[in-house]
Amino acid sequence: MSSKIIDCVLVNSPVSSPLHPQLNLPLLKSAIENNGFGTRVIDANIEFFRWFLGTNYEPVNAQRFKENPLHILSSYNDLDKKLWQASQRYEGLHVGVRSLSMKHDRLSFDSILDAVEDNISNPFIEFFEKILTKAIQPTKAPILAIGITFQDQIIPSYTLAALARKKLPDIKIVLGGQMITRCYDSIICHEGIASLSDYLVLWDGEVPLVNLLGGLLRQEANDQTNIIDLSSSKRSINRKGAVLKGKEIPRPNFADLPLDSYFLPEPLIPLQTTRGCYAECAFCAIPFGSNMYRVRNAESIIEDIKEVKKYAKEHFGLDLKYFKFMEDTSSPSLLYALAREIEERNIDIRWETFARLEKAFVEPGFMAQLFRGGCRKIHWGLETNDPDILEKMSKGTEITYTSEVLRLSAQAGIMNFCFVLIGFPGETDQQREALTQYIINNDHIHTITLATFDLTRGAPMERSYKPENCYALTCEPAQQFQVRLPYLVGGEDWKAKIIPIAHRMMIEIIRARPDIGFVTLFPDQVRAMLTDWHGNNWGRIFVEQYGAENIRQLLINTEEYADNFESQREIDYTSLPEPLTREHFRTKEDLDLLRKSVMLRREYENRRLNQL
Repeated sequence: MSSKIIDCVLVNSPVSSPLHPQLNLPLLKSAIENNGFGTRVIDANIEFFRWFLGTNYEPVNAQRFKENPLHILSSYNDLDKKLWQASQRYEGLHVGVRSLSMKHDRLSFDSILDAVEDNISNPFIEFFEKILTKAIQPTKAPILAIGITFQDQIIPSYTLAALARKKLPDIKIVLGGQMITRCYDSIICHEGIASLSDYLVLWDGEVPLVNLLGGLLRQEANDQTNIIDLSSSKRSINRKGAVLKGKEIPRPNFADLPLDSYFLPEPLIPLQTTRGCYAECAFCAIPFGSNMYRVRNAESIIEDIKEVKKYAKEHFGLDLKYFKFMEDTSSPSLLYALAREIEERNIDIRWETFARLEKAFVEPGFMAQLFRGGCRKIHWGLETNDPDILEKMSKGTEITYTSEVLRLSAQAGIMNFCFVLIGFPGETDQQREALTQYIINNDHIHTITLATFDLTRGAPMERSYKPENCYALTCEPAQQFQVRLPYLVGGEDWKAKIIPIAHRMMIEIIRARPDIGFVTLFPDQVRAMLTDWHGNNWGRIFVEQYGAENIRQLLINTEEYADNFESQREIDYTSLPEPLTREHFRTKEDLDLLRKSVMLRREYENRRLNQL
């Protein structure tokens, strides 16, 4: 362990994917150290999984995975089973590969405060006691910063904060990340939950966190924009303020992360080519999570790649090949420039990214250049093929060229992963059936994620909500850690209606396109690897070679789940494929929230009637 002075410990809490590191803290570490402060990053997420499982799990190795890709299915099914078995030691707990369900409600501040004291149901108390004693306390750092990106990290993060309050009373606790940015206005109003931290950092953390360190440790009179001091009512909050320009986004520093400890057969490294999103789709809160859209330059990204490859080789003996650009929306022109540089410099890497279906991608030779420059998978925001719904979504893309983008991408050898959104207010059965047939008949769509409409905190539809609106939406203001709000459409419980329809739609797609069903069985993080080894039609190839029984079982389990859900019978989630298990817990939480909201609304209306 280095003897350098540590000014700030940065912690990534459980539970998020244990398959690869997260990018947020390496970016913050770089920004902080570039300004002369000492930091240490602790990926408590991967450490938790290792601790929770003990010696009970070893991931499939790369050679075995390459010899037979089905080994990874059995490996991750085995992992899920062992996580479930380990969860039985705690009351009401289920830890999954990418999900967390606990006895206590993560959306309720009072429930979170109960959870951080509950040793019977909360494994993170015992875990973080060890982390505090062995990893945080020895640094003597005056500041502890905890990132909360996902809802599954809420209770674990506050568990760490509560323990630090007791065991390290002099340390300053800083919370940041997507959940804090979206919910800070609720946090500051609840004395109990606010007492577990000293500061909240909003939106991109590099500038405000460095300014906070300067103020606390050097008594610098820095700009305090997007820093909430919970002991003071004086605040400066400005989403467009305290922000780095694209060229100033730092090179991530992975120095503290155990790159050889994640649960993938080949390491996958997250990087960033852009930040934010240039669009503003009505349903999407992604743009709100960042200050603004910024684009980096190809040369900086090339240097990021070279630097982390060098570090991984020198410290872990790893030859890094696979990268994931963890951004909200890539820039087509930047991707093209980057792919040309990678090809011209003969850099042996493969990458995947997230993009909108823009017309720029149909330019002659564009997609072929991306493939030659290492691109193997793109996550596309398709949502729907209906022009009227796209217009109501304010999506800004047109189906007239969507199919051509997907065709050119597939012909180039790139896997097309399409995000599909079901149940946008006003959508009809006919429009959904047309979308179903579009997916089935489009051989250039290799796999999908099918989501149902949520009214999301921070989305334009939520931020501009008025009782009289063009969507016939009714909702209550967001409370506490609610991110997906309970809502009605035309007075109807729209979410409860649309979920069974989406289940049936997915079954219809899988029946007609078993290759799509087969691909959904594989963790998303290995799909680009499989495309690299077997081509982007590996779903079809594997269905023919191995997959008939797997697809049959998937359909049986999925249809049984849909039947039980629709008839409100008990659901055995242990028989479901991992993606459906994760969606099951999320859906259950949403519907429970809606039922509570409806009950509260009825109680209010009854009180009003009694008053009248």
